[in-house]
Amino acid sequence: MGGCRRRGIGILLGGLALLLAGCTADQKPSALETALATMAKDVVIPMTAKNRKNPLPLDDKVMREAGEIFGQSCSICHGADGRAETRLGQAMYPPALDLNSPHVQSWDESELFWIIQNGVRLTGMPAWRRILSEEDTWKLVHFIRNLPRWNTRNATQETAAAAAKTTPKTEEERIAYGRTLYRQEGCFMCHQLDGEGGTLGPDLSVEGDRGRTDEWLIGHFKDPPAYTKGSLMPPFTNLTAEQLQSLVTFLQNQKTEG
Repeated sequence: MGGCRRRGIGILLGGLALLLAGCTADQKPSALETALATMAKDVVIPMTAKNRKNPLPLDDKVMREAGEIFGQSCSICHGADGRAETRLGQAMYPPALDLNSPHVQSWDESELFWIIQNGVRLTGMPAWRRILSEEDTWKLVHFIRNLPRWNTRNATQETAAAAAKTTPKTEEERIAYGRTLYRQEGCFMCHQLDGEGGTLGPDLSVEGDRGRTDEWLIGHFKDPPAYTKGSLMPPFTNLTAEQLQSLVTFLQNQKTEG
């Protein structure tokens, strides 16, 4: 893990040196820009965040106040329930993250505090430190860390329907969700798909023609070196069983036309 992070830091710093001077916001980001944006969340934040603990109590008053702040400042991109199903959130490249996802929920309090305060370049996530006080930021940290529980507790018919969408039922829904996960989890950084992406790993444009079973692919996602000797791919232990199946269904449908 340490070796992967050091390699990621080198790629990130080198890429930023090339890109930041000429980046504009009115063009679709290149594959390299998008890769750097995704890497920034998991590479830059742990480098700079301190091991700070939330000084505020986790109670209903703090959560209510945090909910108001979230609604005013965050919901336009991440949605009222944090699932990022808004038009603006989905139009971003890469799309705004689902704050209920295992990926986001794996970040600790200090990392969440850092990203809210400082933002992440090239992702559309702004720095809020000049707008939100540290106290309000810590309230948001509580809110985000407890979004899955809070959504369940305060579910209305509308939010319950939105939550149901994140558990794909049909193959078509699983493919669509798998495509979103492919982008959100940064798979394109190392793999080509339809002519776009990195070249460190194999081209996934015809993954469905390789004859691998769903079970093999899921096992590979969980422990890559156990299935492919010498693999540099990190384990995707942050994904749920449903998310892994959706990603596999998406990849199994990448086949040669005809």
